[in-house]
Amino acid sequence: MMRRDLLLGLAALPLLPRPAWADTVEARTVRAAFGGPYDAPGLRDHVGRIAQKVAEVETGGRLKVMVELLDSDQVNAAALPDGRLLVNRGLLALAHSEAELAFVLAHEIGHVVAGHARQGAARPPVDQAIAGVAEVQAEAEFNRGQEREADRIGIDALARAGFDPAAAPAFLARFGAAQRLAASLSGRPELATAAISGGDHPETAERIAAARDRIAALPPGEAGEAAWLDAVDGLPWGEGAGQIPIRGQAVIDPAAGFRWDAPQGVALLRQRQRVMGLGPNDSVILFDHLSQPRALRARLFLERVWGRRAGGVQGVGEGDLSGFHAAWGVAGIAVGADRWESLLVAIETTAERRERFIVLTRVGSPATALMRGAVESFRRIDAAETAAVRSRRLAVVTVRPGESVTDLVGRMRVEAAESWFRLLNDIAGDTVSPGSRVKLIVE
Repeated sequence: MMRRDLLLGLAALPLLPRPAWADTVEARTVRAAFGGPYDAPGLRDHVGRIAQKVAEVETGGRLKVMVELLDSDQVNAAALPDGRLLVNRGLLALAHSEAELAFVLAHEIGHVVAGHARQGAARPPVDQAIAGVAEVQAEAEFNRGQEREADRIGIDALARAGFDPAAAPAFLARFGAAQRLAASLSGRPELATAAISGGDHPETAERIAAARDRIAALPPGEAGEAAWLDAVDGLPWGEGAGQIPIRGQAVIDPAAGFRWDAPQGVALLRQRQRVMGLGPNDSVILFDHLSQPRALRARLFLERVWGRRAGGVQGVGEGDLSGFHAAWGVAGIAVGADRWESLLVAIETTAERRERFIVLTRVGSPATALMRGAVESFRRIDAAETAAVRSRRLAVVTVRPGESVTDLVGRMRVEAAESWFRLLNDIAGDTVSPGSRVKLIVE
C-alpha cells in the first residue's frame, strides 16, 4: 500500500488541470485514466450491437447499452451501472472476432449484473490516472472472486447469445501473451499482470483454465471473425491523433521537436498527453506539458506555481539541457516513516510551452540515478528523426500464394514485429494458409 498512498499524495502536484465533472464519477475516472473519446461512429455502433446482444440475455432486456470508445491503446473496458460501456481502442485491436469482443463486454456487464460495480469507492480522476495504473495488485477495483464470477456470467451469456464460447479462453490467452510481451520489451517482466492490465484481474492462467472448464458443456456458436476483421481494418495502433508517440523506450514528440529515452527496466504507459514510467523500487516518472500564452520562464514557473503546489522546492537550479533552457528542484515527501523525493523539472521548448518531469524515488534509492537519467536524455531531434516518426495502424490483409510468415513480418512496422505478428494472429508455426486473413501493423 505504500506506493498507492504516496501516489495519491502526489496528485496534489497536478500535471494538468482537473477536468470538469461530467456524467458520473465512475465515467469520469475511467475517461481520465484511459484517454478521451475515439471518434468512429461506425465502429462504435458495431460494438454497440454486440454489447446489446449479450446484455439482452444477461439482464432480460432490462439494460439499454450505450457504448463510448476511448482513444487508448491499453487493453481494457468498463461497464457502468447505467448501461454505459467504456471500451478502449486497444481492446478492439487485440480481439480477433466478434465473439471475443462479446466475451469481454459480457464479462464487464456481468460485474453490473452481480452488483460489483457499486462495491468499490470511486476515486478522483487524477488519483485514478496515477494510482489506478501504477498500483501493483494492492487494491483492485474488483477482487478475484468477483472477477471469476464475472467470467462465469460472461461465458454463459456468450453461449446464450449465440456466440462461440471458445472465444473466452482464446481471448484470455492472447491477453496474457500481450501482457507478457509488452512487459518483457520494457525490461520489467514482473509487471506483466500488474501494470499493463491495471492490476484488477486474477492471474490470466487461472482464468484460462476456468474458462476452458466452463465451455466444455456449452454448444459452439458463431465467431464472427470476418466481420470483426473488416471492422478493425485501419484502426490506429499505439498513439492516437495528438498523443505522444512511444517507440520502444523512446518518447518522441515530432511536433515539438524533442525526445527522451526511458532506461531499460522502466515500463512506459501512455495516458492521453501524459506518459508514465514505472521503474524499480517503486520509482515513477511522470511527464507532460503545459501550453499557455506568455508562459512564465522555467525557474519562475517552478518556484511560484508548480513548486508551491508541491509544498516548496529545494535546491532550485537552472541551465541548459541539450539546447533547451530548463529549471529544476526537489520536493520532499514523507509517507509514514518512509521518505521520498520528487525531482521537478520544467523545460522551455517554445515561448508558450513547458515540458514537465516528475521523477519520484525513495531517498537514497539506487534507482534515483537510473530514473533521473531519463531527464538527462532529453534532446532535440533533427528533420530525419522527425520524419521517421509515422503513425501506425492495423491493416488486415489476405495472404497471397507463396507468402510466408517471414514475408508478412517484413511488412510490419513495429518493434518485435515477429512477436506481435504471431500474437495478433495466433500463429505458432512457420506457414500461413493462402487466402487467410491476418493483421499487420503498418505505417
